[in-house]
Amino acid sequence: MASVGNPKEDNLAAAVKAMEELVEEAVQVYELDKEESIVIDDLYNSLKIITSFLGFSVDLHPSLLDLPESTRAVLTPSLDILIIKPNFKAETKRFDQLNLDETSNILRFAIPTITTMAKTDRIIKNKKMALLRESTKKLKHLPTSNAEDMIVNDTTVHMGNVEKVES
Repeated sequence: MASVGNPKEDNLAAAVKAMEELVEEAVQVYELDKEESIVIDDLYNSLKIITSFLGFSVDLHPSLLDLPESTRAVLTPSLDILIIKPNFKAETKRFDQLNLDETSNILRFAIPTITTMAKTDRIIKNKKMALLRESTKKLKHLPTSNAEDMIVNDTTVHMGNVEKVES
């Protein structure tokens, strides 16, 4: 015949098992907290190189940082967050000093915004470079003779020798 377990011993065993689970969960949370700071530091250092190069600032919605609506927040190229309070006093927070929720919120908002800014900047630079290339191409078609022989307008104007006048 099987012996029936003591209810007090069963409760004690369940309490010990629960305590072991609590310790295991606490260790895993601790390890995740350590990993979080390492990952955020790596992210901060890598992202800062890009944002510093691009030089864009991004206005952040105050709710991303759990700030009142009347507060203004700006993510700078150095990944500082400039917070301007309703009383016009300012404070600065570093991106790598934010909590996990704030960091995630800012990344979800700022990365697409910065990407759009970079695309726009690239398009503008491409247009300017095309203009410079075309201008250079046109200028290369000018006669290769001396500047003294250059034709200025529809009328022929020859420039004589130019002497340097000293002051």
